[in-house]
Amino acid sequence: MKKIIGIAIGLLLILGACSNTEDRSESNEEMDMATEEDSSMPDTAQKNDSLSEGEMNSDTNNITDNVQEQMMVYNADVSLRTRDYDSFYEQLESHIDKQEAYIIEANVHKMEQGQRSANIRIRVPQENFRPFIDDLGSYSDNIDSRNISGRDVTEEYVDLESRLKAKEKIEERLLTFMDDAEKTEDLIQISQDLERVQEEIETIKGKMNYLENQSDFSTVSLTITETKVNVPDLKDQDLNTWEKTKQAFVQSLNGLTQAASWIVVALIGYSPILVLLAIPLIWWLLRRRKHRPTDQK
Repeated sequence: MKKIIGIAIGLLLILGACSNTEDRSESNEEMDMATEEDSSMPDTAQKNDSLSEGEMNSDTNNITDNVQEQMMVYNADVSLRTRDYDSFYEQLESHIDKQEAYIIEANVHKMEQGQRSANIRIRVPQENFRPFIDDLGSYSDNIDSRNISGRDVTEEYVDLESRLKAKEKIEERLLTFMDDAEKTEDLIQISQDLERVQEEIETIKGKMNYLENQSDFSTVSLTITETKVNVPDLKDQDLNTWEKTKQAFVQSLNGLTQAASWIVVALIGYSPILVLLAIPLIWWLLRRRKHRPTDQK
């Protein structure tokens, strides 16, 4: 009997130990699975990051491929002298039309001795920039100075284009969020973010258009000095003899009219005073006349 009880107790102990071992193994398996899941999350994030970087690199490469040539901005400052400004300007206008350019600013003023000086800014297509500069010497007397500068804006343009694509993607996402928004607070916040992003998009587009215009057309600034001394010709002057004669006649009539008016005003206006002054004078004259015959006798 004791042996049977001992055997039963032993079996119970063995079964308990087995159950504990199975529980521990199951818990260990669960922990291992959780660890594997946790360890897989960074890998997924890294894959996402690598994919986004790959997309950005591909976008940048596509943008660079679109810009086939360097975007250069050229500016030229030319100072020249010419004997006759009118003749030079006529040839300059013909040259501008030939090179498909246009004037954006022109200032002309006269100097002390009658010569004219001008500052003219011209926009020239980039492909005609060099021929335009070289042909200036053919119809000007002397080119005193010529300064040409260029700036490469290719990298700046590519950066703006990549930023524009990123902002446009954000705009698309915000529009999607706006369609799915249910709360008023969320809708207001999304609309504010969308407005800010759209303003940034317009700013980037404006900068890109400016760079495109600057690279398509070069700027030429001309400083022109006329060397001929302009002597005024008497034939070219209008003497206005008849007009001046009429003016002098009218002025003399006005002077006489004003003098006559002053005399009439003085005689009538000051007549009381004149009468008082005339009484003693008349009395003195009468008395003097009365005493003359007596002295002669």
